[in-house]
Amino acid sequence: MQNSLAKRQENMVESVKALSTDPRYVARFREVIGDKAPQFLASVVSATNANPMLAKADPRSVMASAMVAATLDLDVVPGLGFSALVPYNNNRKDPATGVWSKHVECQFQIMTKGLVQLALRSGQYRNINAGPIYQDEYDGQDMITGEVRYHEVHDGQRDHDDQEHIAGYFAYIELLNGFKKTEFWTMEKIIAHAKRFSKTYDAGSDSFRKGTPWKENFQAMARKTVLKNALSSWGILSTQMKAAIKADQAVFKELDGEPEYEDNPENITSAEAEEIPDGMDPDTGEIPAEVPAPAPAKAPRHRAPRPQAAPQPEQKPVEQAPQKSPEPDPEGSYAEGEPAGDADVFGGLF
Repeated sequence: MQNSLAKRQENMVESVKALSTDPRYVARFREVIGDKAPQFLASVVSATNANPMLAKADPRSVMASAMVAATLDLDVVPGLGFSALVPYNNNRKDPATGVWSKHVECQFQIMTKGLVQLALRSGQYRNINAGPIYQDEYDGQDMITGEVRYHEVHDGQRDHDDQEHIAGYFAYIELLNGFKKTEFWTMEKIIAHAKRFSKTYDAGSDSFRKGTPWKENFQAMARKTVLKNALSSWGILSTQMKAAIKADQAVFKELDGEPEYEDNPENITSAEAEEIPDGMDPDTGEIPAEVPAPAPAKAPRHRAPRPQAAPQPEQKPVEQAPQKSPEPDPEGSYAEGEPAGDADVFGGLF
């Protein structure tokens, strides 16, 4: 059994190698990244060969995800940490038999360094940062500006990397035009978000499955989630940044194909993936609206009683046209799928 499995993985790797030298694929990659195409394709083969779980994935989906990375000009070399080719188990229905079965496919994932790289390329950002705030240094948050209040603690929880006492994660962006924004999510909010949108969460054991990003790389996933939310909600998004947010954690079956989000059952329930609107937050599904917040209700004023005036002639009330209720805001959701197997396929890089 093990020999047959190893043989199949070897065949998959050979298939990726064959596609990386196929004239049609090479020509398409050259159109995107020019003379860097041979080196880039060699790194795709190397990443597939080094990851036993990725070696099980459909070779076409591996190359299609690699094309997304090439389009964004982000390396897929695990040691660099800009983007990753991640194998996931996705359910597929055989159109002939109607039987559902799991197939290992490759998803494109952008990492924190990749998000920062694309933001810097836009030429709009002066400063970008994201990371944890520990309980012993956390003094609360300004609910008006979003700024986090904290103080430095010598030889405290940060110095000892005490992850059990992290209050939450922040993301800070500063634009060249002077705009600044701090996003802060408490640990409770991050965990609730992960449980709601990640299919890797097991409600029975109240934990995330072994080998999944939220289990093995919680800090990296938390940092990436808050930063991506800050950029997409408050930052200036270049065309590349919009494309990266749309492609993140999606499966592409063919080169230049449409993304499919197998792990988003609330909004995408069929094989035909719905397009994510530009500017939509891929983590919360929120779309920033330019609608002003309703004014707070005014307290009634207490006045002294006035003297009654003489009775006036009776007047008929004027009928007013009924007013329409405002349209509801659009909503959505976005989540990651189920990694294939129990191995840590993410290399600890986000």
